[in-house]
Amino acid sequence: MKKLLLILPLLLFGADKSCTKCNLNKSQMKCEYYLIHKGDTSKSQECAFYADYLHKTKVYGKASWYYLLALQPKKAIAAAKEAVKMGENYAYEYMGDAYLILGDEDAAKRSYQKLKQNGGNTKFFTSQNFKILSRLYKSFDAKKAEKLAQ
Repeated sequence: MKKLLLILPLLLFGADKSCTKCNLNKSQMKCEYYLIHKGDTSKSQECAFYADYLHKTKVYGKASWYYLLALQPKKAIAAAKEAVKMGENYAYEYMGDAYLILGDEDAAKRSYQKLKQNGGNTKFFTSQNFKILSRLYKSFDAKKAEKLAQ
């Protein structure tokens, strides 16, 4: 009987954890479907929920991208800075994107240059992301971003 009392709380907590993962997966899928594929910014809270989870679990580079999708460029910059500290140099792109969205072209250019120095030829990835961001943000100019990233 005592063993059952010890196991029962574990089962209850474990069930809650899988439900959390299920909700996270749903949020990620909704975020990608509505924001990336449809350009529907009314669902940005799904991206924010997922980005917050990634940030809490120290998956900073990925969190930065999802904060951009969540229309939260300041949080994207903060997460990208943490990612870079951990050696995730691809996050320089997200940092540059966020700075450009916020109107700081000089900081955007510095970030894109660091991306280029640390990542080599990244045009394929940046061009895809630039297309997505130009649909989500009226202030994001993909052509300007491409010039700054050269």
